[in-house]
Amino acid sequence: MGFIAPVRAALVLATAAGLGACETMLVQGVGEALGRTVVESVALETAGRMAAGQGPGGAGDRTPSDNPEIGVVFDHSAGLQIRPCDEETPRCLVLFDPAAEPFRRDLLTVQVFAGPLEAVAAAEGGFERNAEGRLMTTFGRFESVPVEAFAVNGKSGLRATITCGISDPETGFHAAGGECLWAVVSDGAQSVVISSSGFGNGLEAAEAAVSSIRFTQD
Repeated sequence: MGFIAPVRAALVLATAAGLGACETMLVQGVGEALGRTVVESVALETAGRMAAGQGPGGAGDRTPSDNPEIGVVFDHSAGLQIRPCDEETPRCLVLFDPAAEPFRRDLLTVQVFAGPLEAVAAAEGGFERNAEGRLMTTFGRFESVPVEAFAVNGKSGLRATITCGISDPETGFHAAGGECLWAVVSDGAQSVVISSSGFGNGLEAAEAAVSSIRFTQD
């Protein structure tokens, strides 16, 4: 079965933890691949979080981000924090979990660019049209995947989940061990790009951000 399938199963299980029947089916489906010890560990961790009144990400209720200076705000779990990107990257923020292990700490990046949706999506997210005119991903590992159109708070967006690399101190780098969410939302004149880490906590945080992103500047 190899390494990739268990890792993906673990990511899905971590994202779905706390969903009752769904979690039960996932545990049954990946039990042999992950092993009884890992499955029981995830179940115990989830039970502890639920008992503490926390969601599957372990961070409790959502709260709006406090970053109007870049022109967008979004919701994230309580306990997560925001810092600016490096000084050379304008209108850019990193959402991180100070309680997570260092290699899983940075969850996602949010950056605002001038330009309409599809132009920014191509330049910054690698979303490009193929020979048939369909938007596809060009970032990530292996084959391209279709890009999905959506809307949030009255604004148009494009998104895709791609296979991406992850690394940890114990097992090193795994080129296709993670899943990263890339999304672009635009008000027509400016567009915000959200990209997650390849770990389950980054994917979960990005889903919350994408579903709540809103522009504060015209």
